[in-house]
Amino acid sequence: MIIVFGGTGMLGQHTARDLIDHGETVVVTGLRRQVPRLLADAIDRGQAFVEYLDVTDPYAVMKVVATHKPDAFVDTSGYAPKLLAPSAEVRARVTAQLNLLEAAKLNGVRRVVLTSSSDAYWGLGAESMPLKEDMPVPLQEDGDNYIVQSWAKKTLEVIANLYRRQEGVDIVTVRCSGMFGPFYRTFLNLPSRLIKAGLSGTAPDFSKGGVPLESDGYDQSYVKDIAHGMSLVVRAPDLKHHIYNLGSGRATTYGEIARAVEKAIPGFQVQLRSTEPASTPALGREIGMGNFYMDISRIGAELGYAPRYSMEHAIAEYANWLRIHEA
Repeated sequence: MIIVFGGTGMLGQHTARDLIDHGETVVVTGLRRQVPRLLADAIDRGQAFVEYLDVTDPYAVMKVVATHKPDAFVDTSGYAPKLLAPSAEVRARVTAQLNLLEAAKLNGVRRVVLTSSSDAYWGLGAESMPLKEDMPVPLQEDGDNYIVQSWAKKTLEVIANLYRRQEGVDIVTVRCSGMFGPFYRTFLNLPSRLIKAGLSGTAPDFSKGGVPLESDGYDQSYVKDIAHGMSLVVRAPDLKHHIYNLGSGRATTYGEIARAVEKAIPGFQVQLRSTEPASTPALGREIGMGNFYMDISRIGAELGYAPRYSMEHAIAEYANWLRIHEA
């Protein structure tokens, strides 16, 4: 039995689906009282179960872990970036993680897999590429980006390492690349915003961060690739490390994404900036992503992970899914 906390969300549903497809029985948790669409068939045949709970509630988390007695669990829960006031966001995120780790410790859970992201590396420059798991991570950062959640990823990794060292809990942190795909609710990242605009016949929404630079970009992956990698980590009998990068292994430029969307949606055209602005960006403008990307050789060599979707393949499949399910 494996519990997927946040399993009714985007990454959670896809991770649970991959686990189910490899013969695992799963419990998924979520706040929304609705059947996760991707898991409906598995629920009907008793291979998946749903528990509705708030991960910031310690009693609810402890109850679900004690009841189902999982061999392992994975946390894919999260919050859209920068929607809460700092005090509320710090309280919610830290409380949720403490609840999960205490439940794992007290119930003898074999392995806990926590979802982090490439935001843990935020603050490193182009000279640091590709980003590797054993790099020192900076605490001081000069800029911000509306889609980056670096403070949370860094803070939660510190807490996870504290429990791993002092409480002996087998905790594995997976630093995921940016991701897009079915069930992505916020439409914050560029692939999702462009596809949504193209299918609706409207101009892309560039109100957050302004018009992107063609040559800028970062490590981005289709959610099915990320879910497959998460599943590999959860299911592995033994692991040699406690941190793994998971992504495409390259920086995808915004220009590449725009061309892939244009190909998937004939007649739709995307105009991005070809040069940097002549003046200093206004306060609050997006800081460039700097084409940062992660080295994925560790998870590749140890668990055989490799991305299965090209950007064109991923964009085309996601656009088709939105045509069918979100029209």
